[in-house]
Amino acid sequence: MDFVDIYPFLVALLIGALIGTERQRRLVEDKVRGVAGLRTFVLIALLGSLCATLSIHYGPGFAIASMATFTVLVAVGYASSISNLGRVDFTAAVAAVLTFALGMLASFPKSMLLAVALSIITTWVLATRTITHHYVEVLSETDLLDTLKMGIIALVIYPLLPETPLGPWGVLNPRQIWLFVVMVSLIGYVGYILIRILGAEKGLSLTGILGGLVSSTAVTTSMAAEAKENREILSSAVFATAIASCTMFPRVLFIVLVINRNLFFALLPHLLLMTIVGSALAYLQVRKNAPLGKDVKVKDPFRIIPALKFGAFFAFVLIISKLANVYFGDAGLYAAGVVSGLADVDAIALTMASLAKSTLVPTVAVTTITLAAITNTLVKLSIAYVMGTKEFGNKMAKIFLPMVLVGLAAIFLI
Repeated sequence: MDFVDIYPFLVALLIGALIGTERQRRLVEDKVRGVAGLRTFVLIALLGSLCATLSIHYGPGFAIASMATFTVLVAVGYASSISNLGRVDFTAAVAAVLTFALGMLASFPKSMLLAVALSIITTWVLATRTITHHYVEVLSETDLLDTLKMGIIALVIYPLLPETPLGPWGVLNPRQIWLFVVMVSLIGYVGYILIRILGAEKGLSLTGILGGLVSSTAVTTSMAAEAKENREILSSAVFATAIASCTMFPRVLFIVLVINRNLFFALLPHLLLMTIVGSALAYLQVRKNAPLGKDVKVKDPFRIIPALKFGAFFAFVLIISKLANVYFGDAGLYAAGVVSGLADVDAIALTMASLAKSTLVPTVAVTTITLAAITNTLVKLSIAYVMGTKEFGNKMAKIFLPMVLVGLAAIFLI
């Protein structure tokens, strides 16, 4: 016998122990008797692994029969426990059958990692019972409907849209544009949930940080809509937008670091200065205002209109960018940086970092990326005015414009 032969059974035992530990802990917490605890779940997973191994010799029919027989056995066992327990622990019954199936899955090398991953997810679902039950209890009808709407635009509409470029010059990709609609809606939805859990100040701040890792422009659109709907959270929305924009600079630096380490050190002073100025001004802006509590009223978490407006704006920017490219032609990389910054900074950063390794002077690459970041910041400022309120736009201008000036100064002085 080789270790390779016993390894799948050890993995199955660990899967059973993982799920069984959670089940045993649940029985102790609830102070009730149960049909299956830690040892039983370990044996269930081992039994599943043995049945899967035997099916190699006796055919797939043996595995199907084993699964069906065990399911019936679990059903009879839990049904007969009603008189003793006074209840039907259907969750434990399903967990037992699932553990048996995962034990079978762990017997095959190609699906072993999948079995381990599914066992971890299963244990997490079982362990978060209190949290999920509490969330469902406080869930309103509006929250439920808006969650379904979010699912429709992300999981139903998005996959159905064509990925083929359409429109003039072939720059309008319906699926790409709708992806930004989904992102704006999702950021707004996540922000609503975090506000419910952490309060407006902490919730929106965390939304800005997380959203900035994906798209600071989408965060700006979502926060502009929030500020327009509820003036109470204006200060927190300003801080979230500013933090998201500041998070964009480390994200760009990380992209450059991965591609071209030398260019990273040349670009670092430019984007670091913009990050420091933006973060400091955002902090000072929030410090002037009184902190907000958890009782701030926030309207529906799902707002499709601001997301659709942003989708239309993004499509418009794509067309303008293409026109600018056609108009400028080979006028220079700086123009390309400005045009690229209208829609995205990551793409031009990736391109410049690659070119700077061979044919491009690093100074030109640094200036181009910085110009793209400045342009993108100005685009977000225009979004703040157009999709938010004048007050929101003015507050963002006090943060964004100094960031832009610092970026321009870095280009000429560093």
